[in-house]
Amino acid sequence: MIMILAFLTSIAIARRIMKATSVLKVAAKVVGEVQALIIFPVVPYLILAIFYTFWFSAALHLFSAGQVIQNDCNTDCCSYDLKLGKVNCDRCCGYTIHYTPHIGIAILFHLFGCYWATQFFIGCSSTIIAGSVASYYWARGEISHDIPFHTVVSSLKRLLRYSLGSVALGSLIVSIVEWVRFILESLRRRLKFVDSARGSRFGKTVSSSSQCCLGCIDWTLKSVNRNAYVMIAITGKGFCKASVLATGLIMNNVLRVGKVNVIGDVILLLGKLCVSLLCALFAFLMLDEHKYRSGHNKISSPLVPVLLSWALGYIVAKLFFAVVEVSIDTMVLSFCQDSEEHQGNARYAPPLLMETLDEESELRRLTQGP
Repeated sequence: MIMILAFLTSIAIARRIMKATSVLKVAAKVVGEVQALIIFPVVPYLILAIFYTFWFSAALHLFSAGQVIQNDCNTDCCSYDLKLGKVNCDRCCGYTIHYTPHIGIAILFHLFGCYWATQFFIGCSSTIIAGSVASYYWARGEISHDIPFHTVVSSLKRLLRYSLGSVALGSLIVSIVEWVRFILESLRRRLKFVDSARGSRFGKTVSSSSQCCLGCIDWTLKSVNRNAYVMIAITGKGFCKASVLATGLIMNNVLRVGKVNVIGDVILLLGKLCVSLLCALFAFLMLDEHKYRSGHNKISSPLVPVLLSWALGYIVAKLFFAVVEVSIDTMVLSFCQDSEEHQGNARYAPPLLMETLDEESELRRLTQGP
């Protein structure tokens, strides 16, 4: 029954799938033309790796700055003393680390700064990719192919000169909302534990509703934030104006954006899963050879290497498919902006994108028939 429903649903949305596939083809063509985008995702993650190294070193210094205080023993207990090498029943209640208020605030700010910096670097990466794709769109594909990194470098220069503060503001807003959401989620779990102990249905209902609301707010904010980065790259406006402009374009072209993003995200997710599963299959076939089943290279169980290959394959696939995702959003929003500026007729869109997203031609095709 489920298979029949899935088959009928696939037939019903076949036209939508073809449209989303056309936009994916345009995005893939852009990535192929701007060849630097293929290797660009590695750069921000290398920067993040260097940043995490220094951050972790500073975190060790902060967490070790507290004062170690032995707890008061009010009950009889025994524990193994590593220094004496025997069981000790005197003052064995353990130790606690006491932090001064200044160190506690510094630790919280350090943790918050890590998330903020992560969102900032990801936002910069998205803005650079969107700027490169937007340059390709508005130049009608007439970009310089003599210098492979010309478009990406130009987008990076625009980011550093005009849009760095906007990206910092957007990442700060996301970080603050995420931390508020984390605090509210912690409170919700504690209240849920208390209500479950009392058996209150009202408490369970409120807990489930609050979790759903927080999840919707988080998803909406991240979506608006990502589209704001795209509009910053397209128009060069500040974060707030770009957010309003992106939201307005999406609301005015909800059918165009919806039919591409929903199905396109599903297709990209299937692509990530296929890549990761192929990596796992390749690892399993490689470990199934004779040299890994006997001798010094013998593998007792291929489960851990296969799972590790699957995880690494998914991470790498997600890293590079993110370029395609940002490219799709940029092409769609550029098309909507182009249509808004030219009274509903996009002048700079590629022919395949025009056939896919042009509503007038689609209505004409539906009224006149095939």
